[in-house]
Amino acid sequence: MSETTATRHDADPDGRDATAAEHPREPRPFTDRGIGVLISVLSAIALAASFQLAVDNMRLLENPDYTPACNFSLLMSCKSVLNAEQGYVFGFPNPFLGMVGFALLLAIGVGAASGARFPRWYWVGALLGLTFGAGMVHWFAFQSIFVIQVLCPWCMVVWTMTIPMFWYTLLHVLATLTGARWVRVLQNWHLVPVVVWYLAVAGIILWAFWDFYWADFFAGL
Repeated sequence: MSETTATRHDADPDGRDATAAEHPREPRPFTDRGIGVLISVLSAIALAASFQLAVDNMRLLENPDYTPACNFSLLMSCKSVLNAEQGYVFGFPNPFLGMVGFALLLAIGVGAASGARFPRWYWVGALLGLTFGAGMVHWFAFQSIFVIQVLCPWCMVVWTMTIPMFWYTLLHVLATLTGARWVRVLQNWHLVPVVVWYLAVAGIILWAFWDFYWADFFAGL
């Protein structure tokens, strides 16, 4: 009887357990299922972009005169980027690495979105893979903007998908490791870093290519 009474006293007025009150439920975007849906959508888009890049790369190897559909102008040219040495970081076309990585992420995302409960180490592994991917994105973005000085539209699709996947997976993993207040603050302001990153990259592109392209582009409007 006393044990039952003690159990009742441990619950808050809303009927929730005191432990649950100390650790409130994760916001929906950061549950396993929420992160799974996010990763599924973004990795599917990135996988499609990587696949198209891989197809274009194979066609260029067969026919150097082939012009990919994503060649829009002097500034927007997949062909120039695919033919650059930076497009073969590990000795084979970069898109093949992207296809493997995003296919694995898609499998993880679909599983989590379907209700599968992955252990913490699984999510940490996904985060490590995405950390590598985010590092590659920043390296390749720098190479594309400042060294090759040409932008690849499909590559930029991969960039814009990879960064939010990395960020939201990081927040999800942090929440499983600690219930610290700063993690909650980051979750509450989760959109800010993503938007700032997009704006920063857009601003860098506008600045880097202003004299080369954008000045004439806007003058012709």
